[in-house]
Order: sequence, then structure tokens, then C-alpha cells
Amino acid sequence: MISSKWIELYQYLKGQIEQLPESTDVLIPLNERLLFLEVQFPKKQHRQHANWNFDETQEQSHADWLEHEAFTFVMSDEIARLELNPTQLKFLFETLMAAQMCQLAMVAINKHKHLLTENEFKTSCGLVYQQLGDYDMAKSMFEESIALNASNPLLHCHLGFTHLYLGDSELAEESFKQSITTDPAFIGGYQNLAGLYYQEGKFDLAAQYAEQAYSKDQSLISTYITATSSYLALGANDQADHWITRAFDNNISSIELVRLAGICAYQQGRLEEALEALDQYLNVTPNNFDVLNIRTHIKADLKRYDDLEPDLQQLLIFEPHDEWCLEQLFLCYFHTKQWGLAQQIMVDLSKLSAHYKITHRALINTINKKLSLDVVELN
Repeated sequence: MISSKWIELYQYLKGQIEQLPESTDVLIPLNERLLFLEVQFPKKQHRQHANWNFDETQEQSHADWLEHEAFTFVMSDEIARLELNPTQLKFLFETLMAAQMCQLAMVAINKHKHLLTENEFKTSCGLVYQQLGDYDMAKSMFEESIALNASNPLLHCHLGFTHLYLGDSELAEESFKQSITTDPAFIGGYQNLAGLYYQEGKFDLAAQYAEQAYSKDQSLISTYITATSSYLALGANDQADHWITRAFDNNISSIELVRLAGICAYQQGRLEEALEALDQYLNVTPNNFDVLNIRTHIKADLKRYDDLEPDLQQLLIFEPHDEWCLEQLFLCYFHTKQWGLAQQIMVDLSKLSAHYKITHRALINTINKKLSLDVVELN
């Protein structure tokens, strides 16, 4: 049986395009096509002789691909039979693109090309090719669209992204700038330039264009993220803090902004505030090594030895011989009175450098006394 998500997608389409058959009428051909594809492209248990070693993720990916192909095959015929108006075609195309049903989106615009201007048709083709990864064809389509309607700033942005995918950031920059020249109020141009400059490490320009984007629209999360990140990279912590405040004042909510707020607070020495923010971030994204590393340093600075060990142990999985982590783990065990474990860590540290025995001589003496007392008590 095909997954319910495909039936839900079909029902959503039918909600706007009543000409489509009832979902019960397409369920049979969908399942028949899926069964045919499963026979043609069997899963692991049917292909053991071919030595396929699928893990669970690959199995799910394989199943998703089969269902995607079955839905595409059946719906291609249904879409080809439709008589749509321009509004319905726009809805169908945008929905299919959002669902990453690129082939079906192309079927829709090819079948109903008469409802589109030449510029609209070429733009739609460009978007499909771009999503399919055929960036040369996408570039050609967008260039032809611009030749027909050079006053559309969005077309220049689409072309800019295609240049980025093709690895030409200079041409991408030109296209994004052209979108602003075409329409100085077009916020997408400022945002894309800010993002491009940030990726290239030109943080001052990234911040400058983020500021311009903000002057046009205060509701876009990416503007706050790019600006804050740029100012942090520039070491302008006051400016970064100002952008965090701006975000909160404008009710902008994003877990990425929580991360940036934590880093900003840490760099300004507001350790408790930083710890609270990074705890919140790691609850949502627990595998971010960089953030975990910062939080561990904060806990060490605050001497939070009671809950420092788990973070240190996680960092040591990646860097088993990291001297800072091992030293902090030694201190952690010492202050939580785990004398034997502290002694073991000091042995490992001493192998890396002899100075740790000198630096922590007083603590080592205390550990030796405690362990001696334990032996006496046991005797």
C-alpha cells in the first residue's frame, strides 16, 4: 500500500482542482504501479544475490523513491487530462515544486503552456531544471526569461542562485546587484548579497547589506541571523547584541538566534545567560560539537563540576587526547571527590606533559592522602 502522505497530497490538490478524480479512484492504480515497481526494483530481501547491503535509512529511501515514481507515473496521466485555468495551474505548479515533484510540475506546464506567457513558461522551466540539478539548462532558461522581461528583479535572483550552484560567485554577485538596480525596494537582492558575502568571509559587507535588508523589512529571520553572525565574526559584540535585542523586540523566534544569543553573551562575559541559551539550543540540536564545546568551557569557567563531566566525556569521544578536556575532567573528579578516577586522569595527563604534576601538586597530594585514608579504613 502506498503511504498516506501521497493520498494527503492528492486530496490537497483536489481541494483546489475539483476535476481530479476521487482519491479512492486513484488509489488502485497507485498501488498497482507501486507493486509493479517493487517487483522491478526489489528491496534488500529480494536482492541478496546482488549483494546489496541496505541499512534501515537506505531501505526507507528506496521505498520513498518507489512511491515517488508511482505517484509521478499515475498523476502524469491525470494532469494531462485536466482543463485548468491560470489560477489553478499556478497552484498546481507551486504545490508540486514545494513537494519536490519536479517531473510532475514540468508535465503541468508543458500540458497547459497556452495559459502562460513565454516569459512565465521559461521561468517555470528554469525553476524545475534548477531543482533537478540541471543548472546549465536552468541558467539558459533564466537568461531567456530576462531577455523577455529584464525588469523583474526575481529573475535576476534566480539567475544569481544558478550561478552559485555552478560555482561562479562573481556572476552571482552581479545578478543579485542587478536585482537591486532593477528594483531598489526588492529585499531579496539585499538578503542574497548579505548571505553571499557572509559565505565568502566578507563580514563587513554582509553586515552592511543585512542592515539594508532590515530597513526594507523587519520580519525576516535570515536578516537577523546573517547580521548577528557577521558582527560576531567581526568581533563587534555590541552590534551583535543589538541585533539580538532587535530580534526579541520584533518577536522574531529562531533556534539559530538562540545559539547566537548564547555565543554573544559568552563573548561578553555573561556566563549564566550564555549557559541558559546554549542549554536551550542543545536540547533541540544535541549533536552540535561547536556549541557543546562552548558550553563546556562556560561550565568550567563557572566551576559547575557537578554537571561538567557528561560534556567533557562527549568532547573526549572526538578528541581523546585533548589536554584541556582531560585537565578539566581531572578537576571535575577532584571536586566531586572521585579520587581514584582523578588519579587515573592525572596518569593520562602526565603522559602528555610532565608539567601537570607540578601545576596540580597540591591536589595530587590531597588525592594521595584521601586514597591512603581509604586503604587504612578498609584494613
